[in-house]
Amino acid sequence: MNEQKSRKSKMIHIVLFALTLGLLVYFCISDHNLMILLNSLHGLNFFWLSMGAGCVVLSWLMDSLVTRCLICAAYEADYEFRHAFKVTMVGQYFNSITPFAVAGQPMQFLTLTRQGVSTGIALSALVRKYLVYQTAIAGYSLFVILIKYSFFRSRMKGFMALAVVGFLYQSAVVVLLFLFAHSPRFTTKLIEGCVKLLTKLRIVKKPEETGEKVKDQLAFYLKNNKLMQGDRLMKARIYGYTVTELTAVFAVPFFIYKAFHNPGAPFVDMVAAQSFVTMISAYTPLPGAAGAAEGSFLMLFQIFFQPNVIRQAMLLWRFITYYSCIIVGSYFALLEHKAQKRHPGFRLSAMKPWG
Repeated sequence: MNEQKSRKSKMIHIVLFALTLGLLVYFCISDHNLMILLNSLHGLNFFWLSMGAGCVVLSWLMDSLVTRCLICAAYEADYEFRHAFKVTMVGQYFNSITPFAVAGQPMQFLTLTRQGVSTGIALSALVRKYLVYQTAIAGYSLFVILIKYSFFRSRMKGFMALAVVGFLYQSAVVVLLFLFAHSPRFTTKLIEGCVKLLTKLRIVKKPEETGEKVKDQLAFYLKNNKLMQGDRLMKARIYGYTVTELTAVFAVPFFIYKAFHNPGAPFVDMVAAQSFVTMISAYTPLPGAAGAAEGSFLMLFQIFFQPNVIRQAMLLWRFITYYSCIIVGSYFALLEHKAQKRHPGFRLSAMKPWG
């Protein structure tokens, strides 16, 4: 049995490594991307480039603070930041390599439970975190549409259609998450439907027993979610962290713009443009929104960058914001599969749920 588990673990390591390496090789050889990047590096201002990379690191730190804040809200004992950072990077990696970023949250859930967090609290924290993120990005996008609509409309044909589709997609996700977080009936039916589907696929072999366990955890999740909603200070904190996280990611193109020795400082305009790139590429069913992300960047940022450098700018942006998540995140993903025993740094016996 142990030998079989060891083989399975090794296979997972090999698959993860091959997938990461494959994505990086594809990036390097596709359309001579690596050569284009290397040729453009000698003329760049590395101070501004490092600021762009620092923004991505800042976004990871903010995301980790949100996770830590939500877990600490459910327990009296401390949940260490390093464990929250691991959860963030596992999510970053699996979000980056799967269509619609579908594997990120399930793998974060698995990581949290292996750290000793109960399934109900882990589910509650992740759903609440995702709801805050989607609400923040929808609000961010609406605000940008309202204040920058005329600016982009005068420079781009068909801009409003793209913006509206992206905003409606984000809003629909928020509505579904709100129902999941606040409607016990909706949540129960959704989970029961998932159990039935998994039973038909023969993944769940004991549907009645599984159903009872799910109901117990669901009741715990709803109770914990209700307790989280009552803490206004925590709400303000996690929304503050999330808005900072989004602003940091959206600011990366501005620092790349400055790295190319461009004059002026259209910071707000470029943050707005990047928020639209995120909106437009959000509904693309490919890992990392491949194609849509690059295309929308080239389309929107031609307003700011010179034609002879915009492709290099796009490649730098893609490497800093996307491939860095794969490179750094793969280390934490491999650690997650490699460890046979977990030592989360806190004991559940010392942690008593509030209420």
